Amino acid sequence: MRTLPHLLAAAAVAATLAASAAAALSTTPHRVVEWSIASARDHPDPSNTVALDALIRSADGRELRLPGYWAGGREWRFRFSAAEPGGYSYTTACSDPADSGLHAQTGTITVVAPAPAAAAGERNPLHRHGPLRLSADRRHFAHADGTPFFWLADSWWFGATARLRFPDEFALLTADRVAKGFSVVQLAAAFPCDIAPFDPRGANEAGHAWTPGYGAINPAYFDLLDRRVRALVEAGLVPNLVGAWGYYLPDMGVEKMKRHWRYLVARYGAFPVVWTLAGESTLTYYTAPVADRAALKASQVQGWSEVARYLRNVDPFARLLTVHPGPNSGQLRPIADMALLDFV
Repeated sequence: MRTLPHLLAAAAVAATLAASAAAALSTTPHRVVEWSIASARDHPDPSNTVALDALIRSADGRELRLPGYWAGGREWRFRFSAAEPGGYSYTTACSDPADSGLHAQTGTITVVAPAPAAAAGERNPLHRHGPLRLSADRRHFAHADGTPFFWLADSWWFGATARLRFPDEFALLTADRVAKGFSVVQLAAAFPCDIAPFDPRGANEAGHAWTPGYGAINPAYFDLLDRRVRALVEAGLVPNLVGAWGYYLPDMGVEKMKRHWRYLVARYGAFPVVWTLAGESTLTYYTAPVADRAALKASQVQGWSEVARYLRNVDPFARLLTVHPGPNSGQLRPIADMALLDFV
């Protein structure tokens, strides 16, 4: 069992993986490598006006498009992981090609196989066997290397908020769940259930995930979520991240929700996570007029399906995607296109 000092030490090690774009980066299979680049100038409202990707090429010619995320100020970051040892190169592409700090930056990443003794001694199943996938018959879960995985989840819907204090309370609960055999922790990455948008109870110590009215992403919120996600992974628990509760979609709008999910993919997709598109996707907010609820539910079914399709396209790691069905799930599908989901 990982103790609190082990969890904090692992988080500190992960933080030191950040490097300049000019450096040659290296990591081992199933471990996240992170690097940052700086914009050459200030951008007004960068989380809404700038899109940054890295086109990553493997030595055998495979390519993937990795979204980058705004870390605050002029800083942008990328996070990458791979299952197999090998060499990779990358070139960045910015929606503002005139920004020489963000556009056409290049570098290399080497994924090095661990020493045999280190591999044999690895006890963390996520580092040893990799993230989750479905079996070939789509009837059970497995790690990337085919090792069977038993999903036993605990739901901490407010686990990313100030309600569960980090590191002490978070570490105490994590250790308890590991000792009891849990394998997954489900938490709302932002916008949890049963409260109105921007209720103070949905914030962490750095505020809400977005500024009021969904004006702009708040990177400081996600800096604190980073610590929680890393601590769960280092404890061998799969983070199942819920993007938002269902009723936030009409309030936020589909396009902003897509931007929100792109940010989550850029920030956490390299970790061995699972995505929950929405919590109770058809749940309307509790004070919505009864006469409006049928139309709102139908709109959410279509809207969340559109967000799911976008998420599928933007996630280069193809992490498992599910949804939390809402009221009347027997009569109403959680999303319009169920083929976009891996499981429910």
